[in-house]
Amino acid sequence: MTGKTSDLGELRHITSLLRARALEDVRRERLEEDRLRAEQGEIDRMREAARSAAQAVSLQRLIGADTLWQGWLTSRRMEINRQMAMVRARQAHHLAVARLAFSRDEAVASLQSRERQARQSDAERQQAQKLEALLFLRRLQAVDQAETS
Repeated sequence: MTGKTSDLGELRHITSLLRARALEDVRRERLEEDRLRAEQGEIDRMREAARSAAQAVSLQRLIGADTLWQGWLTSRRMEINRQMAMVRARQAHHLAVARLAFSRDEAVASLQSRERQARQSDAERQQAQKLEALLFLRRLQAVDQAETS
């Protein structure tokens, strides 16, 4: 049984590592999504500031720089949205991998628990058998003493 125990221990170690790695991948994708959201918010603030400034006739507006700026902001926001979609797709994949890793880790933990309970039950049964044998020997000894006296 010790071979099986060590195999389960090694398997548990591996499944725990896979679980941790999968959760780290999910965390990394969430951080990337947060970064993109922050950049998207900054683009929106710059866009609103440019829109407010566009109300007044300025040199930038006269030469068309404001239109170029708005175009750049729009294209950058579209690029961020594209990146966000990619991050969410990767995130969904990593979440599925993390769920599977979690399930495997829990399954191995359950197997270890069952094996531990089985070993404990076996040990208790063996101890009960030893106690029964000892009790039987004492009864025999008491019978022998009664016969000899």
